[in-house]
Amino acid sequence: MSQRNGVISKEEEALYDRQIRLWGMEAQSRLRNSSILFIGVKAVTLEACKNLVLGGIGQLSIYDPQPISKLDLETQYYFNESHVGQAKDKVLAEKLAILNPLVDIRAVSSLDEIEGVDLVVSIGRQQAKDEWRRRGVKSILADAFGLFGYIFVDCLDAHEYIEEGRVKDAKTGESEVVRESKVATYKSFKESVKAKVPGGNATRLARKYSPLVFVCQALATMGNETAVGEFVRSALEQRELPWGFVADELLERVQASWDTEFVPSAAVVGATLAQEVLKIITLKDMPANNWFTYDGLVSEGITCML
Repeated sequence: MSQRNGVISKEEEALYDRQIRLWGMEAQSRLRNSSILFIGVKAVTLEACKNLVLGGIGQLSIYDPQPISKLDLETQYYFNESHVGQAKDKVLAEKLAILNPLVDIRAVSSLDEIEGVDLVVSIGRQQAKDEWRRRGVKSILADAFGLFGYIFVDCLDAHEYIEEGRVKDAKTGESEVVRESKVATYKSFKESVKAKVPGGNATRLARKYSPLVFVCQALATMGNETAVGEFVRSALEQRELPWGFVADELLERVQASWDTEFVPSAAVVGATLAQEVLKIITLKDMPANNWFTYDGLVSEGITCML
C-alpha cells in the first residue's frame, strides 16, 4: 500500500516513537511520504534498504533484474539456495516487506515505470551519472568493493535543509533549540570528476583530500573496462595530481578489491548511505557535499568536496 500524501497513523506513531522523539513529527512525515528508487542490488544495497525500511520511508522501488547467483549467497544475506536464478529485485523486495509491512516496497521491471521519485540511488556499475540531474531529481551514486567504498551525493543546485543548534539564554542560563534554514549547492557528477585540484605538493594536498577519493572518482567513471589498474592510473594522470600523492600500494589494494564484496565494509558504507538518504528526505542537517570514501583497512570514512 502507498503511504504517500497521508498523515501518520497511531500505529505508525507507536512504531516510530523513538525516532520521532529524535527528529520530530515533521521529519517523520516527510520520510513516510517519500519515494526512493534503488538501482542495483549488492551487499551495500541490502544494508541501506534495511535501515530505510525500518525507518519508515513511504515507498521503496528496486530495479535489478539480474538473476541471483551462488556467489551472491556469500555476501547478500537475504538470499539462499532456493533463490538462485530468480531476479534480485523481486526477492529483495519480498524480504524487505517482512521487516515493515507499512512500507510500500516493489520491484520495477523498467525504469520507465518510475514517476515522482524524490531520490534515486544507483549502486555499482549500473550508475546513471548525471541523467537524474537532467530530470531534476536528486541522486546518489555509491559502491562498496572489498575493503573500500564511496558515496557521491548530488542534491542539485539548491538543497534546503534545517540546521539545529542550542543557544544559552544570557539571563536564565537555560539553553533552547534554535533551528536555522540553510541552502547548499551541489556539483554535478561531471563537474566533480573534472574539478581542478589546487596546486602544491602531495603533503599539502593530503591535508585537504584523501587520495582514495580520486581513485574512487576514476572507478565511478568506468564502463566495461577490465584493466582496472591501467584505467585508474590513466585517469589519475589526467588530473595532474602531485607525484606520490596516490601511492602505488593503495592502487594495488583497490585493484585487488575491485569486483569483490566484503560484508563488514559494505555494512559501513550502506549504513552511511542510509544516513545520507535520511538527511536528504527529512531536510535535517546538510547531506554530504559531495564525496564520502571509506577505507576499511584503517576503518576511516572521510567526507570532502570536489
